[in-house]
Amino acid sequence: MMRQEHAAGDKVFVDYSGKKIPIVDRKTGEIREAEIFVAVLGASSFTFAEATWTQTLPDWIGSHVRMFRFFGGVPRLIVPDNLKSGVSSASFYDPEINRS
Repeated sequence: MMRQEHAAGDKVFVDYSGKKIPIVDRKTGEIREAEIFVAVLGASSFTFAEATWTQTLPDWIGSHVRMFRFFGGVPRLIVPDNLKSGVSSASFYDPEINRS
C-alpha cells in the first residue's frame, strides 16, 4: 500500500458512504433511509459526516456548505468520487465535474 501525503489545506475528499441508515419519525413511527455524506481532509484525516435524505444536487451542495462551516474554511481542492451529483461524466483521464 502506497501512502499518499497531502499538504494542510490542500484537499478534501468527499463522497456518500454507499450505506444508508434508518431514521425513525418519532410522531409516525415511519422508517426512512438516509444517505451518509462523508468528507475527509487529506492532510489530517479530520472527518465530517452527516445524514441527508438523498444524493441530489440540493443535498450535495447543502452538505458542502455545512462541511465548510464545520471545518472553518475551504480547502484548495474538493476531490469527489464518481457520484452523479458531483461528476457529470466519469472518465479516468478527463472527468467532467459538476460546476455547482
